[in-house]
Parts: sequence; structure tokens; C-alpha cells
Amino acid sequence: MDDRALQPKEILAEVAVFSAVDKTLHYSVPESIRPKAAVGCRVLVPLGRREVMGLILSLGVPEHPPSQGIVVRPLRAVLDREALLPQGLLGLCRWVSTYYAYPLGEVLQNALPPAMEKSLSTRLELTREGLEHFAADSATPFVKLLLEKPHLSLQEIRRKRRNLGNWEEELRYLEAEGWVARTFDWKTNAATEETRKTASPCRIVPGEEAAVPPLELLPDQQAIYETLLPHIHRPAFKPFLLFGVTGSGKTEIYMRLVQAALEADAGVLILVPEIALSSQLESLFRQRFGNLLAVWHSRLPRPERSAHWTRLQAGEKRVLLGVRSAVFMPVPRLGLVIVDEEHDPSYKQEDSLRYHARDVAVMRARIQGVPIVLGSATPSLQSMAHCRSNRYTCLTLPNRVFQRPLPELQVVDMRRQSASNRILSRELRQTLAETMASGKQALLFLNRRGFATFTLCNVCGNVVQCAHCSVSLTYHQQWDRLCCHYCGWSRPLPDSCPTCGHASIFSHGFGTERLEEEVKQFLPGVPLARLDRDTTARPGRMAETLNAVRRGKAKILIGTQMIAKGHDFPDVTLVGIVNGDTSLQIADFRAGETTVQLLMQVAGRAGRGDTPGRVILQTYNPAHYTIDAVLKMDYLSFVEKELESRERLQYPPFTRLVKFLLTSPREENAREAAAQLAGLSREVAEDLRSENRHVAVLGPSSAVHARLKNRFRWHVFVKAWTNRDLQELINRVLSRKKGLAPLNRVHLAVDRDPVMTL
Repeated sequence: MDDRALQPKEILAEVAVFSAVDKTLHYSVPESIRPKAAVGCRVLVPLGRREVMGLILSLGVPEHPPSQGIVVRPLRAVLDREALLPQGLLGLCRWVSTYYAYPLGEVLQNALPPAMEKSLSTRLELTREGLEHFAADSATPFVKLLLEKPHLSLQEIRRKRRNLGNWEEELRYLEAEGWVARTFDWKTNAATEETRKTASPCRIVPGEEAAVPPLELLPDQQAIYETLLPHIHRPAFKPFLLFGVTGSGKTEIYMRLVQAALEADAGVLILVPEIALSSQLESLFRQRFGNLLAVWHSRLPRPERSAHWTRLQAGEKRVLLGVRSAVFMPVPRLGLVIVDEEHDPSYKQEDSLRYHARDVAVMRARIQGVPIVLGSATPSLQSMAHCRSNRYTCLTLPNRVFQRPLPELQVVDMRRQSASNRILSRELRQTLAETMASGKQALLFLNRRGFATFTLCNVCGNVVQCAHCSVSLTYHQQWDRLCCHYCGWSRPLPDSCPTCGHASIFSHGFGTERLEEEVKQFLPGVPLARLDRDTTARPGRMAETLNAVRRGKAKILIGTQMIAKGHDFPDVTLVGIVNGDTSLQIADFRAGETTVQLLMQVAGRAGRGDTPGRVILQTYNPAHYTIDAVLKMDYLSFVEKELESRERLQYPPFTRLVKFLLTSPREENAREAAAQLAGLSREVAEDLRSENRHVAVLGPSSAVHARLKNRFRWHVFVKAWTNRDLQELINRVLSRKKGLAPLNRVHLAVDRDPVMTL
């Protein structure tokens, strides 16, 4: 297995290594392991002086004869008995790597079970031929060690390498002669094999575990179901937008489509934006589809996620319900993709691989040739634009089930409230008391957690900030500490101002913790629950809270955006939006869209049972166009106005956007690199313009949050009018930056289609 020149007609393997390598590598396939090598299998390969794992992407003889003297290193070992990933998923990962400018090997790790790509123990042993060939008295120090200690680990050999000579070169020779073999210790592999042995080889009959029969569809639901059903029986890529008001019965349509897909012997992928929604839907889908269902989210223990992955791959599970990372899972014989709450920004990952799960799901459906249903009561402007251009087919559910009315909505101008009512207005207090007296439930929404949002010195005006981020600290009364919501750093509440030393330091603003205290003082003895990131840190706490609300043990639910979408609480007749302006304060062109979506979603939690609902929206901007749209519960009119504004200003979805984010522990490095990247981007833009292809470079500029986690942040935006031109600019910029020293001193993240431009 020595490195050598490539021979004509020799089989090459294209491999993506599990490392930050921005291109695939090619290795020769030795005859001894050729029968085991298959596309989708993991392999052990040399990379520099070390050995790393990777995945085979393709196998074959090169089309063109190799150039004289090209040295190709051989694969060291094949680690799997059969392919882990099917061709469809490999194709999807290739697209994700290109589109989001991220190393393919690291993209592939998202499609493998937890830790499968990381922990591998390699052991060496002499084969029977090796034992016959060597005698202890004539062996080298390396072989003597193998004779003394069968199944010797590579880690142990490396610890003793000073006494073993050039053992790596000797090992390659011994393997080539067939005298030494490698074995691999890996718990995940053992679990995989055990599951495959125990998995039933019989075809699972869809619905045989079902415990709850389907509900009868209403006429609007039936019409949409009949429109979609032929696409399940004759699968081909076709995207549908299911635009249904809150409470219109979208979930029942989803479950009917899943049943149809199972009867057609196909698998189904269902994405939800947050864990809270997956927990609720899991109960509904479990009742309908029993143990055909697998669930995927980060709160599941790693062994459980690995078990779900294995059972999906083996075909034991056929329906996958999960959050964004589930889009990479190996659903068997995929026949349908569903993305619920498709507008939700939680589908966009904001670090590492910055992918948007909704867009990746659409591409997966395209690659695998299956229909996709995107559902929402407040669809994204991107999806609405696709419907206008006939790229998507729009199906509407304009009414709630059983003709239940949409909630009555009242806007309260908080500028006219007294200081004692700055958290709960007079109107909200009165309606909340009436709701409790009637035995019904209420939901209070505030998209800020903690007790106070910032701490200010009344003498010098200094705001207490995080030591590692350029953001103010939030006071949490339950811990009696100031906390950073970005890096987690905390400190005690100071007795005096850290800047001027005066004792005139006070906390201002309020979050869910302060709101909870206010409600307890106003309605003592009324059972309530709070749902935010602080209260759900313990595993299982979220499910406990939601169950307490459904069973009526908690009469008031206070929470952040966790409670704003998807939940169905029939006894909730009042929704109080405590501060409707929170998302309007974000310096982002999507602020209006985000505000309307969030407020209409949370308003839709009211009146989903037999009793009509009421919504009280507290705001300091009652005349704002977004508040007016929510008051009228008229999303289509808002969409028309917003799309007209976006087109006039040439913002997405009428253009495509990429954010180059440069970060460094040294501010001057980040600033210098951003200036250089902006200059390089403008050079590429000029080249493209000469080819009659147009892009616009914006920046550089410091990010709104100029420092996070001890790293200074600068960014450069590039706008293009076609995906093709934007992709070409990204490719050229990344290829030309490698020799530029300032750019090599910082971390560069490519954020394609950014959801947040901060």
C-alpha cells in the first residue's frame, strides 16, 4: 500500500474527508479492499501525516489517462459493510456544500448519527499468514510488538514510536503483503449491527399501530387533500404552499397525506421549527402512526438519536418528525416532505453551516423527485413571491374548522397608560380577571426573557455590559445575577456604577420573569406557568409545562416566541401581547415581516375551542402599518404592500443576498480584513460586469453587535439579481482570497440568504 504513480485503468475513489478541507480528494482502491468499497461507505484515508475518516462519493476509472508521475495514495480501510447514505442524500449534501460554501466533509457529518464521524479506535493484528511468516527472533521491533500484544491500538503504538523506527512505512508494507490487518472498535457500529439483526425483514403494514382513527375532513380540507393525493401516488417534484389561517386544520391534512404515503410504501419527512412544536405534534402523530414514527431534535440523548437514525436507515421507522437538522436524515423510500410553519426564522442555522432547512428541504424534494408541502398561516414573502410567479402552487384554507371565528383583536396605546400599568394595561388587567372568573385560560406573550432588560447608572448614563460582548446584560431575579444572552457570562448586580462609582444604578425594562411577578401580584393564587429558555433548561420541563396547560392545571401561560406558534390550547380564550413592538426595533429590512408573522401567529392561539377568542395587543406604535395589518388579521394585504416595497428597494425576494462575516479577537484585524474583502468583492463585481452579469457590493461595516464572545465582527454584503451570478461571485472571491494575508488572519463565514442582517 505504498504511495505510487497512478496506473491506467486503476479504480479511484472520490472521498470527502471529515475535516475542513474545501475540496474532495482522490485515492486509489487496493485490490484487497475493492470488494468492500462502495459509494456511501466510510473509509480511513491518509491526509498529510495523519489518518482521517471520510466518505466515498464516487468510484470509477478516470476518463482521461493519468499524467506521468502523478502520485495517488491508497485507501487504508473501508469501515462499513454497506453504504450509510443513499445517493439522494449524497447529492443533497453536495448541493448544500456548494450553495452555502461549506466543506463537503463537514456537511456530510450532519447526515450521520451523532459521534459516528469522530470516535474510532483502530487496532492492528498479525494475520495468520503474518504469524506464519515471522519468527520472534528475526522480527523488527515493530513486528515484535505486534507478536507480544495482539490487537494493539494505534494510539499505543504512537506513544512508543521512538523505539519502533519508521513504523508507518513498515506498516504500509506489511498491509500490502497481507501480513497485518486493521480492526475497528466503535460502539455506534455495534449498535447499528444489532439493530439491523433485530429489525423485522417483513414489510410493515402502514397504520397497523394506529390507535386513533382519522378525523372527518371538512369540505375545504377535503378539496386540498384530493388535490394533493395524486402527487403522492405518482410522485414527482412539485412544491405546494398550504396557506391556512390559524386553526384551519392543516395538521389533519398533513396526517392524511402521511397515511397515503405509507400506503404507497413510501417514507415521509416532516419538519417543524422548534422542539416545543415537535413535542406537541409527536403526541398526535404517535397516536395515528404508532411505532412507525421517529422523532429528531437536540434534546434527545445522543444514544437515542443514533438509534432513531439506525432504525430509519434499516426501514424500521418510516415517518420522521424533527427540527431543522432532520432534513439530512435517511428517511427510507422518501415519498413526501412537509415543512410546517415554513416562514419561521428558526429554520435558519446561524453558526457553522449556515443553512436554511426549508430551502434545503425543497432541494431534497427536487433531487429525490417527490412533492413538498410548505404550510403556514403567515407564509414567508419568499414563498408568496414564488406563488405569484407560479413556481409554487398555492392552496388556501381561509376559514377555521367548524366555522369558528377568528379572535376579536383590540389595540391598546401604551402611551396613554399610567406608570402603574406600564406592564399590564387597564384593559388587559380587566379582561384577564374576567377570563379567570369564567374558568377559561389565558396566554401572555412577551418576547424578552429575564426580569429587567438593562441596568443603567442614573448619574453617568453607563449601561452595564457583558465583559465579552458589546451587549447589555439582562437581570435575572431568580439567580440574582446579570446575564449575557449571547455568551452566557454573568456577574452579580453591582452596588455601584462600574464606571463612575456612584450608587445610582437601577434596572430598567422587563421580561417574562418580571411579567410573571406582576401577574402573581395582580391575581394571587391563580396557577400559572412560564415557558422560555430559562425554564426549559432541564430535559422534560417543556413537555411538563405544556401538559399542565392542556390539562388545565395552569390557567395562565406566560412565554416568549416558544408559545407563539403551532400550539392548540382549546380553553385559551384570551391572548395578551404585552409588547407588540419588540421585533420592530430590530434594524433589519425583514422587521415588518417578522413582526406581523409573530403577532398574527400568537393571536391565533386564542379561540381555537368552542368559545370565541379575544386578543389585546399593547403597543407604543398603534399607527404603524404592521400593527394595522395585525388588527385587521389581513395577511394578504400586508404581503402585497410589503412585496411592492421590497421590489422598489430591490430587497429579497427580488434579489439574492450573501453576508460575508469576518471575526477576530483583534478589532484591527477584523476591520482590515473586511476592507480587503470588500475591495476583492468589488474587483470580482467589475469582472462580472464586463461579462454582463451584475452584482452590488455593500460595505464593509461593523456589525450591530460589534463584539460577541470576545470576537470583533465586521461584514460585507453582496446583492445579486440571479442565483447564478451570486454563486459565481462567491466562488471567485473564495478562490482569490487564499493568498491575502489579512484575510488569513480572521475567520470568514459565508452566510447565504441571511435571515438576520445584524
